[in-house]
Amino acid sequence: MKKTLSEIIKILQAANIDEASVKARIILREVANMSVEDMLLDRDVKDEQKVLDFARKMAQTKAPLQHLLGYWYFMGEKFIVSENTLVPREETEFLVNCAIEKINKIKKDTLQVLDIGTGSGCIACMIAKNAPQAEVLGVDLSSDALQVALENAQKLDLIKKVVFRKSDLFSALREGEKFDVVVSNPPYISEDDYNNLDKVVKDFEPKSALLAKDNGLEFYKKIIKQAAKYVNYGGYIAFECGMGQAREICILLERNGFQVSDVIKDLAGIERVVAARMVLVDESF
Repeated sequence: MKKTLSEIIKILQAANIDEASVKARIILREVANMSVEDMLLDRDVKDEQKVLDFARKMAQTKAPLQHLLGYWYFMGEKFIVSENTLVPREETEFLVNCAIEKINKIKKDTLQVLDIGTGSGCIACMIAKNAPQAEVLGVDLSSDALQVALENAQKLDLIKKVVFRKSDLFSALREGEKFDVVVSNPPYISEDDYNNLDKVVKDFEPKSALLAKDNGLEFYKKIIKQAAKYVNYGGYIAFECGMGQAREICILLERNGFQVSDVIKDLAGIERVVAARMVLVDESF
């Protein structure tokens, strides 16, 4: 195994791929189905040629490991990913866990949850899986992303709990349709920050799911401005946010009928999730 591992690392390093050693071990795990124990005990690689071919393809295309595999893990489940969706990231788990906590605070047998910009459907699916009382609607403007989300819901046997709809934010919601919890991980990378992103991210992740105008706040402003019409009184809205954005998002929420309840830091100490409770009662809605 050591010889094969060394060869994979050499292939990846020659292509200037970051964290070659870590990625080489992931390739062995995912492509050759090798466990940590197999690696520690230096067991033979049964699919050596397949593994080396995968490494060479990664070196040649510079594509993300997750895209070449066609899937990645999120909260213990395997999600299909494609060039039309963002790869699920660990920091987004904070948003899902926050949403589940808010769902459990609302004493209703059935709750309506909206996931705006659902992408691969990982947020919608994991809320549905971990909050039995939640019925989740995931919306996205991309038909290709919605197809991936649907496949993920089917694979996880959540098709009766999660539905998807093509919508530009709230545009396709029906008259009177309201929700107890709204979540969103919208595009929040500013134009300056986008220009400085790793080339792999810019080349292989959908730009529309990353880039936002107005210093990254474009979609928070659009969502929050309309949200009071769609969130039940006493319900919650929760966002994932980028570094340094939490304060502005809190101000926007407080100005639009919400009371901030949580600002949650990720493992790196970045204020990653903002949640707020709907306190505005306006009969004009």
